[in-house]
Amino acid sequence: MAEEMIDILNSDGTPAGYSCGRTEVHAKGLWHRTIHIWVFDTHGRILFQLRSHLKENNPNLLDTSCAGHITAGDDSRNAAIRELREEIGVEKRIEDLEYLFEAIHENVLNNGTYFDNEYYDTYKTILTDEESEHLVPQPGEVDDFVWMTPAEFLEKRAKNPEKFVDHPKDYAWIQSIQHT
Repeated sequence: MAEEMIDILNSDGTPAGYSCGRTEVHAKGLWHRTIHIWVFDTHGRILFQLRSHLKENNPNLLDTSCAGHITAGDDSRNAAIRELREEIGVEKRIEDLEYLFEAIHENVLNNGTYFDNEYYDTYKTILTDEESEHLVPQPGEVDDFVWMTPAEFLEKRAKNPEKFVDHPKDYAWIQSIQHT
């Protein structure tokens, strides 16, 4: 299977005009675009994925409901729909996504061998009760799912931040909706 190609950005988020394979993107710390999707159920709970124990970075940590790279030539909404289908087994339409914000993320992982420099678009979607009951974790990507209310998440993260992938802007947003 051919390696996923990703459009490269300049550090200011503008297109650099070329694409690279995912391995090179992270080996060199090239700027690129990704997406985060926060999935809610009809009761206001948030879905967190337990990253696979096989993942190269952040294995066995709780993370956004769904996330992924934007493939070269694609846009963030199409990537979000694809990732929902692949990672959690849910079919959604673009109209089902609510755009929340863009964030910038810089991180060095795996003893300085993996550089993650990205701009990411963040979305929210709501699952029906039936969709919530029939989630399918993608093998090698997701080991399990955990549902939490915003308050439960904030409490668990305050007690054990090391169990969560760090997404400061996302978590500030969750804190802001806790009281709405």
